[in-house]
Amino acid sequence: MNDLIIDVYMDTMCPWCRMGTSSLLTALKQLPKDKKATVRWHAFQINTGIRPEGEDYREVMIGRLGGIPQFEARLKQYNEYGESYGLKYNMDIVKYMPNTTLSHQLIAIAPEDKKEQLIENIYTAYFEEGINIGDVDALVQIAKASGVTNDDAELKKRLMNGDGIEKVELGQRNAQKLGIRGVPYFVINEEISLSGLQSPDEFIKLFENN
Repeated sequence: MNDLIIDVYMDTMCPWCRMGTSSLLTALKQLPKDKKATVRWHAFQINTGIRPEGEDYREVMIGRLGGIPQFEARLKQYNEYGESYGLKYNMDIVKYMPNTTLSHQLIAIAPEDKKEQLIENIYTAYFEEGINIGDVDALVQIAKASGVTNDDAELKKRLMNGDGIEKVELGQRNAQKLGIRGVPYFVINEEISLSGLQSPDEFIKLFENN
């Protein structure tokens, strides 16, 4: 039985990416024991122009969506879809639209066996706790809770010095080559591309045939 290589393009402030990641990981838990999967995480920044300190979430989203009614409808959509994936979204306490560069750097330099938990914890911190995941000190605490580091000062120094930025930029370049315009985006065995949300059942059917 062939093993799987799954490339995931995602952004850490993207509600749909959180759902897509959850769906994928749920499906992978149901793989036969003789079939293994390698997940490779790639950075895709939806808002590349956001200031490093972040911007007002409500203002940015209203501007992008075209008005308050559209914004409120989108938040309702996040909650409804999130529930169907077993996820909670406390969007009323999300104040910052973060610059996600540092969070992607952190994922890039984290040990492979810690990445999934780290990504889950970043999503939880942002969408459930309203934490500004563009803040380096907040990210260091998330990393510590995820078992990524025991040395806060050293990790902060690495992030501020740009460790991992090459992988972040490579993810962006690869996304451009693939013509990716939105995330989540999945590539299975470097052949099959899937854009947008997929249910665990849809992933499982695909895995059975590859």
